[in-house]
Amino acid sequence: DDFVQEDMMNNCGVKSVIAGVMGGALGVAFGVFTASLDTQGIDAAPNGETKPTRVVLRETWVLMKEKSRGYAKGFAGMGFLYSGTECLIEKYRAKHDNWNATLAGCATGGLMAAPGGPKAMCFGCASFAAFSTAIEYFTGGH
Repeated sequence: DDFVQEDMMNNCGVKSVIAGVMGGALGVAFGVFTASLDTQGIDAAPNGETKPTRVVLRETWVLMKEKSRGYAKGFAGMGFLYSGTECLIEKYRAKHDNWNATLAGCATGGLMAAPGGPKAMCFGCASFAAFSTAIEYFTGGH
């Protein structure tokens, strides 16, 4: 039983899906949090009167859903891509060190920034690689 569980966790697909699901959950929580901070003026009607509580709650709910969906998609995609890339790099290199995180960060940052063109990809690669390296260093990574 332990062998099957360990074998599954060594599968890059399984790792990627788990990271994607966890990233999505974190994105939902982040969306709810940021939407709760972004409700300034939501209770004021254009004519200066205050809106009924029911209307304010509905608008806040819509804002939370929109933000949560957006953050969940971004965090899930990033988690899925980063985790899968790091796993594949680690298997290819047959080494368990900080370079895996740096290379995976570069690949993930570049791919996530691809719609912005080559300059955005270079910046995404460099910044996400630096972030990944710092996280590995400060958390005692590999």
